[in-house]
Amino acid sequence: MTMKLVICTLLSVVASINADSNAVAFSAGLSKNLVLAHTEVVVYDRIFTNIGSGYDSTTGKFRCPTSGVYVFQFHSVANQDKTIWTELWHNGYYICSMYGHTSGDYASGGNSAVLRLTKGDEVYIKAVDAVNGAATNMYGASDEVYSTFSGYMVAPVFEEFPSVVG
Repeated sequence: MTMKLVICTLLSVVASINADSNAVAFSAGLSKNLVLAHTEVVVYDRIFTNIGSGYDSTTGKFRCPTSGVYVFQFHSVANQDKTIWTELWHNGYYICSMYGHTSGDYASGGNSAVLRLTKGDEVYIKAVDAVNGAATNMYGASDEVYSTFSGYMVAPVFEEFPSVVG
């Protein structure tokens, strides 16, 4: 075999593996300060990885490209003497919360959940409305990314099923 043929063969094998792969994983961070006073979706602007193209940096939402079992994690740091209070949501249903506040210092928090998703389901982080406590004040800078939202598929599920939350 010529070197050109070997390279072409290897490239076609890699392309077929990637085309058949059900791998899904994303990780995004916040590279700026963000203050949210209302129930708003947090839009993480820095994409670290987006295998499967499920995370949308314009909406802040992960849309499931492949049915399966997924792990989601979210972490944040509040500006000094401010509050951070966010929640993980799945198709409009509350899953879990994260809260942090420290007087005179920065506060941090995080949480995670394992969810079974159907293709097309949406998972996202929302700030809690300030009328319930305080505005969410997320710390970030281009060279200091402390607030992140990540998710990855643990195992595919090859049956379509209705979403059950609760």
